[in-house]
Amino acid sequence: MNGFLNKLFSWYLENARDFPFRRTRDPYLIWLSEIIMQQTRIEQGVPYYNKFVSVFPTVHELAAATEEDVLKQWQGLGYYTRARNLHSTANEVVEKYAGRFPETYEGLRSLKGVGDYTAAAIASVCFGLPHPVVDGNVIRFITRYFGITASIEKAGVKKEIMDVLEGLMEHLDDAGYEMQDKALRADAGYEMQVIPHPASRIPHHISGDFNQSMIEFGATYCVPRNPACDECIFASGCYALKHGMVNELPLKKQQQSLKTRYFHYLVIHVKGKQGVYFSKRTGNDIWKGLYEFPMLETPGPLSLQDLMNSPAWKQYFGKTPLKLLSQTASVNHLLSHQKIIASFCRLEIETPSAKFGMFVRKNKIHELPVARILEKYLEDHAISEL
Repeated sequence: MNGFLNKLFSWYLENARDFPFRRTRDPYLIWLSEIIMQQTRIEQGVPYYNKFVSVFPTVHELAAATEEDVLKQWQGLGYYTRARNLHSTANEVVEKYAGRFPETYEGLRSLKGVGDYTAAAIASVCFGLPHPVVDGNVIRFITRYFGITASIEKAGVKKEIMDVLEGLMEHLDDAGYEMQDKALRADAGYEMQVIPHPASRIPHHISGDFNQSMIEFGATYCVPRNPACDECIFASGCYALKHGMVNELPLKKQQQSLKTRYFHYLVIHVKGKQGVYFSKRTGNDIWKGLYEFPMLETPGPLSLQDLMNSPAWKQYFGKTPLKLLSQTASVNHLLSHQKIIASFCRLEIETPSAKFGMFVRKNKIHELPVARILEKYLEDHAISEL
């Protein structure tokens, strides 16, 4: 185990990418980075992290913001439940814990939107607690190296991975890493403040760096496709390499097909006014809390003429006089489990009507939090037309 750990730490100290959240032990900043980076490429997430820290430098400022403010800063990241949970959790930390994050894994895990992974990351990085983090990068590295060949969706396999990681963490205090780490990090300008915690079993910085190094190696070296195995420092002990299974592990079930949905956005103008109508999405569907143009969803694709002749159209507009201005070709928007096929139809009505939602003037549209599909539409051509 010590040989594995020493190789891992040596590699990490020489090759770790420099991210702002790797220069702090502040639980708020680590929590923020973990929530932002969930289901987000790190290159995309870092600018959002920097923006959030600038706008909401402490958990108190985040808690004091409105949900719409938070959603607006989140705009473009997707999975907006994360943003709503982020805001809710900030309020919980301020109201229940006076702005200080719980200092135990169980306490962190009890926070809204904080799962096993995020709780382990904060506990290890900020409080030195020996809780492994398990993401796709770690799973790939562990299954390949240690030869875990069962499907990772199979009951008991994730526990097997966790047992391996916990076994490695039990040897951290024997890895001879602490002095080397302190010297190198001091030279690199890293913050070395140690936050003492009575439950710590191992030196504060080692548990966090173990988790970071496992993630980093999987993300940058033991990559999903065509890793450079002939150059890998772990090649001599890698089960997958020895058995020709590098491209097969981790074993997964066949991916489910995407659900396809058909959205017909109605960009409704009022004659003589600059602006359009918006409504706020509610319920438990995608993009809850974001704004969008009035929209009709149909079970399958429809031409504009068929849409205008449909009962849904007639029920929505009734006898309101309409003028058709333009229509876009259909655009595809992919989510993790859904495919949205959307069209945008620009219409003009003679007089304002609250039944179409909230009329927003052209110079105020940029203040609304919207999904990426609408943001792109506005960027491409709509702003000049509104």
